[in-house]
Amino acid sequence: MKQEKLELLAPVGNWEVLEAVIDAGADAVYLGSKKHNMRMFRRDLNFTPEEINNAVKYAHAKGVKVYITVNNLLFNEEMEDLNSYLLFLKKIRPDALIVQDLGLIKYIKDLGINLPLHASVMMNIHNKPAINLLKELGVSRVILSREISLEETRDLYQATGMELEYFIHGDMCVCQSGQCYHSGMVFGESSNRGRCKKPCRWSFDLWDREKERTLNLSAGKNYLLAVKDMCMLPFIPEMADSGICSLKIEGRMRTADYLKKVVSVYRRALDRYYQNPSSYTINENDWQELYAQRIRDFSSMYAFKNPGSSSIGYSGEREPRFFSFAIREKEIKEEDIAGEIFEDGEERNIRIDNPVLSVRVGNIRGMLEAIKGGADRVYIGGETFMSCGGKWSQADLQYALGYCQDKGIEGVVTTPRITQGRQVDRVKELLYLAASWGPAGVMVGNLGTLQLARQLKGLDIYGDAYLNVINTNSVEQLKKLGVKQLTLQPEIYYKHSLELTKKASLPFEIIAHGPLTAMVMDHCVPAALLHGSSWWEVCNFPCREGKFSLMDEKGLEHPVEVDEDCRNHVFLAREVALLPFMKTFVQAGIAGFRLDLRTYNPEQIAFLTELYRKNLTLIGKNPKEYSFDLADWKKLKSLCRDVTFGWGGYLKGVKAKLAKGEKENSSEKSSKLIRLK
Repeated sequence: MKQEKLELLAPVGNWEVLEAVIDAGADAVYLGSKKHNMRMFRRDLNFTPEEINNAVKYAHAKGVKVYITVNNLLFNEEMEDLNSYLLFLKKIRPDALIVQDLGLIKYIKDLGINLPLHASVMMNIHNKPAINLLKELGVSRVILSREISLEETRDLYQATGMELEYFIHGDMCVCQSGQCYHSGMVFGESSNRGRCKKPCRWSFDLWDREKERTLNLSAGKNYLLAVKDMCMLPFIPEMADSGICSLKIEGRMRTADYLKKVVSVYRRALDRYYQNPSSYTINENDWQELYAQRIRDFSSMYAFKNPGSSSIGYSGEREPRFFSFAIREKEIKEEDIAGEIFEDGEERNIRIDNPVLSVRVGNIRGMLEAIKGGADRVYIGGETFMSCGGKWSQADLQYALGYCQDKGIEGVVTTPRITQGRQVDRVKELLYLAASWGPAGVMVGNLGTLQLARQLKGLDIYGDAYLNVINTNSVEQLKKLGVKQLTLQPEIYYKHSLELTKKASLPFEIIAHGPLTAMVMDHCVPAALLHGSSWWEVCNFPCREGKFSLMDEKGLEHPVEVDEDCRNHVFLAREVALLPFMKTFVQAGIAGFRLDLRTYNPEQIAFLTELYRKNLTLIGKNPKEYSFDLADWKKLKSLCRDVTFGWGGYLKGVKAKLAKGEKENSSEKSSKLIRLK
């Protein structure tokens, strides 16, 4: 497939920057409004509708394209608030809208808005099936996950023909895009909604949980997840041959002076390349100019391989700002239980008579104990952790599904949250085999595995929490795509979740017990720190040698578990435990309670399943008379002595930002601007 010249795409946070980057040679710009986009920390940045209208006119007069970011995850009330703004955008005709929320794609189509749609990097698109699904939904461009290499990009372009956009310069995240919940669960400020407090840039020690000691690392190098900035200037020829159509510079909060220099340097490099591709070399003066004004040190990140420790700025000395510092996650106390902390006086009588008790397990023994304890459904397969015994084999899964059928238990095959490269073929083969073994269904955590599961007739599809569903339009979109059940997103405040449950046309399950993943990342902490390697290189597998945590400055341990694909899962310091509070969620219509017990031993799995089963049964018999027995909490604490329990994001999590009266004011302003000529 013949490609056009690479588009140079620049960020814009205000009018001064707009003029500067266009003058510097940007082919296109991306910008957002003051309400509906992913850069929300500074009130002096972003554009009013009137300014957006003027920016589109100004850029188009200069022959420059304008892409509008509408790339937050959205609650129902925020989606409704978007109506007049979207119709306004339809009228002024920017060149595309950048979106993250599946529900917003549906909403835009329902409004009859025919502007091109670009899938945000926050959709975490990293495989061919996901791209094909988005093409089916009307998306014309995908901004690829930042862990995708140029080689993979070329393969994806050749396989799909989709326009592919790629980050080439600026601030990067250590976590897979759209899969970081740490800030949302701890601070109520979601990275998926443009308000990340960047806990990945905290100071940590590497802690050995078994030997109970800090591992000796280089002094003064405690910023263990603080990734460097990306810089791809030396690799213009490689990018031109990669299938990318657009080179994206990060930095909508950067100054005009900074961005003008960055755009100018890349513009000159691209022009020199296209004048004579075969003899192109980097200009030393341009490199020195770019390097001299760097924010952090530079890395090519995942463009060629997993960069391992070379991508981390361990000293933290070049961090421009720390958005937060470690805080103590709130622990559940007995007085919280006695005070019925989730009770708020609202009448909730949507009760489902028999909520499903499901247990996610990491091996056959765990499954047997969960079924013995009273589980209605078991989730098998998916990610398992090296410190807990390794992965499921095909023989294990076949045996497990047969056993479940014999016992009348629902056996659901779980798939990994991230399925990249060769992992797609492995999951595809697994799904075809599993379909022949007769599971109750398959649980999917990304759009690619959803697309694969849709191709198999007769399989019920369960959506995991990591599809990031927080509004009814997303529910309807996924229902059309064949999903039978969804999971509440764990960083969302419980009232929003229960309101969604009440309005949704699909049932929701809640993660009621177990460790909550704050971040999932391709950077391997033990390999990088202990052996200076990554999975791309020869690795001695330090993840098999011990159990590790990141110890923050408050002394809290964030366990780090490594899965079979060498991805790291960083957990909150406190596990969630909703045992004392299930009545509220049952009465609100929650269809199921999931215990994620992959890190628990068989004795604990049996005990916890039985304990949750007992309380669910008692609630079902007489919810009005049910009162939680504090003795059950003491038993739980006694059995799980090495674990402390908290709320996840259910109590202090992410809330809609619309203040009272704000919706009306915003709509009134937008309606006036729709009449702009």
